Order: sequence, then structure tokens, then C-alpha cells
Amino acid sequence: MVRTPVLMFIGFLLLASADAAAASPDAGTARSVEEASKRVQSARTALATAVQRIEKEPPSNADLDAALAAVEALKDALNAGASFETEDLEYAKTVLAARKELRTHRQYVEERRAKVHIHEFRRRIDGALATVNERMAKLGQGDPGPKAMDEARAAVEALKKLADEGRPLTNQDPKFAAYLTEVDATIARHEKTIDERWLQQSAQKQRGLLDERRKALSTALAELGKAWSDEKFAAADTAAAALQKQLEEGKPLEERDRAYRAEAEKARAEITQAKRRMDELVVQAGVSRVKVELGPAHEELVAAAKALRARRPTPEQLAEAKTAAFVVRKLVEKYEPQAARSQAIGQYLAEVKNTLVEVEVALQVRSLDAARADVLQALRNLEKRTVTAEQFEEAKTALVVLEKTLETVHAKNPAISPAAAEARQLLKDGRATMERRRYEVDLQQQRVKVDEARKNAAALVSQVQKETPSEAQLQEAENAIKQIGVVLEAGAHFVKKDRDYALYAKETKERMAELSERVNRKKIVLAAADARAQLAERLATTKEKLEAAKRVSATDGDVETASKSVDEVMKMFEARAELERQDAGYAAYAERARAEWLKLVEALEFAKQARALRRVTGESLAAANTASEAAAASADLRKRNALYASALEKLKACQDDGARMVKENASLATVDVLVGGVPTRPQEVMAQCAQKAEALQEPQKRADVQLRFNEGPRKAYDSAKALLSKGRKSEALAQFNECIAEGRILENRYPDFKEQKFDVGGTNMSMLELIQVCVKERKPLQSAP
Repeated sequence: MVRTPVLMFIGFLLLASADAAAASPDAGTARSVEEASKRVQSARTALATAVQRIEKEPPSNADLDAALAAVEALKDALNAGASFETEDLEYAKTVLAARKELRTHRQYVEERRAKVHIHEFRRRIDGALATVNERMAKLGQGDPGPKAMDEARAAVEALKKLADEGRPLTNQDPKFAAYLTEVDATIARHEKTIDERWLQQSAQKQRGLLDERRKALSTALAELGKAWSDEKFAAADTAAAALQKQLEEGKPLEERDRAYRAEAEKARAEITQAKRRMDELVVQAGVSRVKVELGPAHEELVAAAKALRARRPTPEQLAEAKTAAFVVRKLVEKYEPQAARSQAIGQYLAEVKNTLVEVEVALQVRSLDAARADVLQALRNLEKRTVTAEQFEEAKTALVVLEKTLETVHAKNPAISPAAAEARQLLKDGRATMERRRYEVDLQQQRVKVDEARKNAAALVSQVQKETPSEAQLQEAENAIKQIGVVLEAGAHFVKKDRDYALYAKETKERMAELSERVNRKKIVLAAADARAQLAERLATTKEKLEAAKRVSATDGDVETASKSVDEVMKMFEARAELERQDAGYAAYAERARAEWLKLVEALEFAKQARALRRVTGESLAAANTASEAAAASADLRKRNALYASALEKLKACQDDGARMVKENASLATVDVLVGGVPTRPQEVMAQCAQKAEALQEPQKRADVQLRFNEGPRKAYDSAKALLSKGRKSEALAQFNECIAEGRILENRYPDFKEQKFDVGGTNMSMLELIQVCVKERKPLQSAP
């Protein structure tokens, strides 16, 4: 948390440097003195502006970062033009002044950044100091709990960490250094206060616990003195141990707290007195008390030992001996503390232990013999010809039982050591035998699995060879072949260990390759038959669509459909190119089909040309007729003129393009073109286009002349009259001039129409008459001042 402002500061610095680099795309060496001078001057201006922004109080972090970036930009600009400083005097002078500015501004920017950084650190330290004072005030009120103590210590640690982070800034500001010295003194004072309160609370708590343990020991000794019992003796012994443990836990406090040290010394003396008193009570109780409880169990153990000395004790006798040994062992452990305090009790327990060891040794030898017998029987089962997984598990379990039994016996006892040695050897030999048989059985089972996979794959491959298999059957056969590989991979470790299996695995892989080749050959045959059928169907479909494209009524859509069908045939050839290399029969059929396809391509090309000829002749003639009829019926002069022009353009295309296409391909001359639903030869259609074009020349020229007259001289005349009525003589004069000029141009372009009458303001005038009127109207205006 404390380092966040520093990280933000570094991030702003890197970002500003990146922006500065991005702002100067020519961040490398300058290419000329002029370029270097411009760059330096630009950087100087930018730095001066950035410095002015950080002079305000307080400056923003963004302005400080921008100022630092401007310093670096000026430095980069100077470095980029360093090679020109010894070549150009004016540039050298500029650089000298810029370097002085760089040094001065950089120092100022660094000082401003440092002051802002110190101010930020002091603000944060003040906040942390306020938190510390608040926590310490709570610590001084009443009896604070552990939570208040932990919060106060954490606040002091946070303040101390923050002060350490700001310590490098003391070299830049003496006032900040003095401020940190005061903070350090406050931290030391608070740490001392916290330690004292912690010691006070810890000692108080420890004294309370110590008093509880002392009282418990005193109570246990008082109860033991009233009347002896093993439970009371154990309680007194436990209380003494608990008091001793409490003293050890409070040992560090004894050196720092005298009052607690005195209490601890008293407790140690009480422990010594308690042990002495317990020894006295044990002696007073004597051996007779121990024999009362241990005697009957000892007699049972003696009887069990006698039974175990027989050659073959019964299972009941073995069970009774185990139970008796268990009971005596627990009672001996119970009275071990008294035996340490009484010699007579210790001697009696030693006699009991001798009998106990005899019985335990006999039982351990018997248990070893039984575990060895189970292992031997399990190993004999593994040597049979057929071994099951359950028998391996039984042998494994028997070995584990023998191993665990060995861990529980006294192997160093002379009576047990021979049997233990035999058991260890049996463990070693048994594991080796089990591992060997496991390998042999696994190898046998692996060969069985491979054989089954091979038989299954061979049967499925034979099935797909005899009939026309489905895709599912082929996939099933391939999966069966792959399964052989899966089974072989599972037994790969046998290849290095067994030479016979390695040869068997190699032969199996060769068999896999053979089966795969047979399936692939069948797939190729089936694919070839399917490809021939699809190709034949596609060729037939293409022929039908091509016939439709050849008809006199064929549309562009029919031709496009036929073209796509021809392309699809080609794609079928390309998609099955590999199949031609794999199957000779299909390759021969494909070659014949390709020759047929080439004929279809030629027919398609002719159909395209015929369709283009029909479009440019018959359809153009029909469109021209429609346009001319619309022009004759249109009252809009401009639209009429455009329709006539469009009709003439289509008729010209009919004649020129049609003649060119027939010339390029003489066969097109025999193609029929629909004209009004009647099949007609292209030459006749082109002749009709010529006749129609000649008939439209006159009405089109008349419409063009009238349009030009209306938009030229007439429009200028009407405009001049309107301007003259408003007294705008100079503008009216210009329009009369425009009327005369446009009229002369129109007269020269269409001399046949110069006498034709046109409507001008409700009066019929020819072009010559209108020109004369404009000349007449212009004269007074020319002489006007």
C-alpha cells in the first residue's frame, strides 16, 4: 500500500517518456542542420511552456510528468544533431544556449518534483501518525484486550515502514529530515509503551495460570493423603507435570518480572515437595497393594505360558494367552511410575515381566510361523498354470501380513531371531517369485489380447472385401486395425524384455499394414465407383442446362446456370485428381469424361456469345423502340431529348457491336434472335436497327435544337428582360450579350433550323429573329453611361 504513489510516479514518468518519443517520429539522428535546428527550437519551446505550468502551487502530477518528458525531449533533440555542432556555427550557438536551458530547467524540474514528493510523503506520515496516536490512546484506557494491543502494534509498524521509505528524501530537505527524527522518537516511545503493557498483561496472565496449577497439585496431594488409589496417584502425577510445564512456558518472564520470578521459585519448591510426598505414599502402600490387582492376571499368564510350551496348542489356548499377555502388559505399564519410587514394587514387576516376555515371544514365534505358512501357500498357488488376479492379491496380502508381523516381533531376542531371519528371506524370495510370475502372466495375457485384436480385425476386413460395405462397416474395420496398435502400445515394455514377443510384435505390425492396405484398396474401389456415378450424373445435368442456354429464349440466368454446372464438373476432376493416380479404371473413365467436358466448354462459350449477340441486337432494338415511344409521348423536353439519345445509343450498339461479333465468329450469323417474339437472323435485326436509327435522327435533332434554344438564347433573353424591368441595366446587358452569343452558336450548329419558329414569351420567333431582338434591345444599354 505504501509503495503505490511511488509506482504511480514511475508509471507516469514512463508514459510521459513514451509520449515524447511518439511525438517525435524522427527520434534518431537528424538528417540536416535545418531539421536539427527546428527540432531543438521546438523542444526548447515545449520545455519553457512545461516549466511555466509547474510554477503554480501546487503543481499537478501530470504537469510534473510532462515537464520531465520535455526535458528528455530536449536532450534527445540535442543528441540527434550532435554531429552538426562542429559543422555549423549558428547551430552550435543555438545548441550552447539550449544546453544551458536544459541544465537550468532540469534542476528546477527535479527540485519541484522532489518537493511535491516530500509533501506527499509527509501527508501520508501525518495520517499514519494520527492513527498511531488514536490506537495508543485506546491502549492506555482501562484494561485493553489482545485486539487493542495488536492494532496498536500494527499501526506503529506501518508508521515505521512508511518513515523508512521516505528516509532517502532527507538529503533533499533538512526540514523533512528533522521531521523524520521527531517521528522516529515518537515510534520508539510508543514501542516501549507497547512492550511494557504486553509484559504487564503476560505476567498477570501467567501468574493466574500458575496459581491454578499450584492449587490443582495441592488438591490432588490432599486427596491422595486421605486414601490411596491408582487414580488419585495418577491425578497427582499429572498435576505435578502440568505445573512443571507451566513453569517452562513462563521462563522468559522470570528475567523481566521479579514478582513473577518469586512466584515461580515457590512453585518449583512445591513440585519437589509433592514428588517427595508421593514417593513416601508409594512406599507406605507397598507391594501388597499392587499384587491385589496384578496377581490374578499374572497367574493366568503363567498358565498360558505352560500351555504354549506344548507342541501344538489349540486356537483357544493361543487366544487366551494373547488376552492374558495384553492385560498384564497394560497393568505393568500402569504401575511403572510406582516402581520407579519403590524398589520392592520394581522387583515384583520384574518377575512379572519375565513371564510376560516368555509368553509374548512364544506368541510372536507362533504368529510368524502362521504368516510364513500363508505366504508359502499363496506362492504355491501362483506356480499353477492358470493364475487369477485374486490369487495375486492373496499373495500380496500374505506378504504384507508377514512384513507387518515382523515389525511387531522382538527380532533381536534369541528365541525369535531364527524365525525372523527365515521370514525376512521368505519375504525377499516371495516378492521375487511374485514379480516373476506377474511378468509371465502379464506377457501371456498380452499375447492373448493381441491375438483377439488380430482375429477381430481380420474378420472385419474379410467381411468388407466380400460385399459392398457401408461407411460404418469400413470405419469399424479401420477401428479394429487401430485397436491392434493400441493393444501393442500397451505392451510395448515387453518388446525390450522378451525376444520372442518382440518378433511377435513385429510380425503383428506387418499384419496391421497388410490389413490397412486391403481396407484402403477397398475404399479406393468404392470411391472410384462413386466418383464415376457422380461424374456421369453431373455431365448429364450439365448437358441439360447447356441445351437450355442454347435456346433462342435463353436468359442470362440460363447461361450462368450452365456455366456454373460446367465449372462444377471441372472442380470434380480437380477434387478427385488423387483418385486418378490410385485407380486405373477411374483414370481411364475420367480421361474420356474430360474430353466430353471440353466439348461442353466449347458449346458453353458459343452459348455465351449467342446470348451476348441476342442481348446487343434484339434486346437493344426492343429497348430503343420503348425509349423512342416514351420520348414521343413525353411533354418534358429534357426527358424527351435524353430518351431519344438513349434509343440512338442502343441502336448504334446494335449495329456496331452486332456486326463486330458476327465478324469475329461467323457461326453467330446462323443464330436466331427474337424480335417481337419472332425468330430473326442477326443481319436482319441489325438492318432494322439501322432503319430505326435513321428514322429517329430528325425527331431527336428537333428535340435537341428546341432544348438548346430554350436553355440558351431564350433563357438569356427572358432573364435580361426581367433584370431590365428592375433597373439592373448592366446585368441585363450581359444577358443580352449571352442571348446573341448562344443564338449565333445554335445557328451555326443547326443551320437547317434557323428559320424554325419557337415560342418566346407568347410570340413565335425564329433564332434569327430573336438574335435581332436582342441586338436591338442591347443598343440603348451600350450607349448608356
